[in-house]
Amino acid sequence: MSGVPVDRYVSVEAAIRFVRVVIASSVMVSSILHSQVLMISSQTHVYDVERKSIIRGSTDSFLSLRYRHEWRNASRSGNDLMTTSLGDKRLRNDRFKIYPELSARAYLDGGHLQPKGLYIDVAPTVTAVGRYNLSSDKNFSITGWSRLEKHSMVAPDEFDVPKVAGRPLLHSDFSWNQAVGYSDFPGSDNSWIEYRLGDGGVMVNYPGGDVTFAKSAPVWSSGYSGQLWLSDKTSSFTFLSLRHQLSERWSFAFLHGSLNSTIRDSTYSGYYPQGGGLPLITKHIAVHRLDFTPFENMRVGFGESVIYGGRGLEMVYALPFVPYWTAQADLSNSDNLQIVLDWEVIKRGLGRLYGTLYLDEWDLIDTFNRDSSRNWAALQTGLTVNLDQFLPWKPLFRMEWTHLTPYIYVHRSEVNTFEHYGAPLGHWIGPNGEGLFFSLEGRPKDQIWIQAYTTLSKRGEVDEESLNRQYRHEQVSFLYRTYEGEAEQRTLFGIRGEWSFNSWARVRFDFFSSDWSQYLATDSAIRSDIQKVDATLQIIIGL
Repeated sequence: MSGVPVDRYVSVEAAIRFVRVVIASSVMVSSILHSQVLMISSQTHVYDVERKSIIRGSTDSFLSLRYRHEWRNASRSGNDLMTTSLGDKRLRNDRFKIYPELSARAYLDGGHLQPKGLYIDVAPTVTAVGRYNLSSDKNFSITGWSRLEKHSMVAPDEFDVPKVAGRPLLHSDFSWNQAVGYSDFPGSDNSWIEYRLGDGGVMVNYPGGDVTFAKSAPVWSSGYSGQLWLSDKTSSFTFLSLRHQLSERWSFAFLHGSLNSTIRDSTYSGYYPQGGGLPLITKHIAVHRLDFTPFENMRVGFGESVIYGGRGLEMVYALPFVPYWTAQADLSNSDNLQIVLDWEVIKRGLGRLYGTLYLDEWDLIDTFNRDSSRNWAALQTGLTVNLDQFLPWKPLFRMEWTHLTPYIYVHRSEVNTFEHYGAPLGHWIGPNGEGLFFSLEGRPKDQIWIQAYTTLSKRGEVDEESLNRQYRHEQVSFLYRTYEGEAEQRTLFGIRGEWSFNSWARVRFDFFSSDWSQYLATDSAIRSDIQKVDATLQIIIGL
């Protein structure tokens, strides 16, 4: 005993009793499910959050660092989950909740998916969630959730969409509408498309932030009509992420995810029957960012991201705090690195100024040299003005300008492009383009959001010749193109809105005119002009 009294030792039996008490207490605490709401990234939620941010004169991370599916406390946010008293009684309890709903959306003349043609999209949806407190003070919790949407699109005529290996690829090209990815033609013709959207994950909340393992889409930069860095254009992908408040002024975020390269791996051809699908070449993304808030109304963020593929997990990119600029150089400069600066300033009660600078490559010495082609960049800046003092329905006026040089998002290695399912991870215009957006929006009533908007966008081409010139550090002219005439351009004027009748019914609509010049038809080299007046109407009913 080395002279130590027996009462100084803790017996094995006492330790076991202590562990049992802790486990029992944890089970009792974790069995309590606290109210959670789901905010699916949308113009409506951005309006609500941004207006509150302007009114109180302080920044909100939702505007530049959110997920498409964001779970928040019921006291803080709106809710995209539809409920009825019957559903509350039969499908939801303290430990586990299920939210079924049915969505039906009609497109009058093609929407943003195809140039013309009526079609209807019907989607039964089920969302399941459980959130449990892991400590008695409720500072530690875990949220598990799953969401399944089963979409059936039918039309009187065949769909006019791109196809890859016979499968429709739903990108909604040259528009802000979310890209879907692969879908299927289950019928005897091409007038019926089926696709499924499956998302879900686990999020652990702690006093300083959260850790998330999920399949969703991170929206990690400022921007309303589109974002330069990680945007709401892309379809969901699987990732592990961390958002942490380092101190009152500093915060840090990290993400590592798996992307769809759309490139088949022929090395597996001997293991799969001829005509069968081959596995895809792997593709990954790693992101980290550091945000500084010197004042409650000002934020400056600096971040890096890297796209790499054709191999498994690269350990150096899995380390959240290693600079990717140096790590990529250590790996022979074979990957696709981006550097991003993101900022916002708010004048209390008046408005918000924000912007993003996206760098694919930067030559410090030739930063302001117009003859240099080493500054591969994109810039976005926007202004939102609160018009409360002039109009009674909580109006916001916004304008946004985006400029994308021909050099960004692309890479000489196809597997390293800044894309997922072949659609941009960043802004929907893509490289070599420019866009302007204006809108006036508000809430005439608490249940109604409405917006008048216009967008003017144009883009050139990126081809093998421009890519080769880029990597030879030769100038590629803005709006470079190989076809004759003006650059491809699309102009939209529209009115859209959302009306929440009650807790179980919601209507969304969008009436717009579209003028698309130099439109390139699917599976064709012929360009034409398309003008149309179109509308979408969506009805969502929940239980």
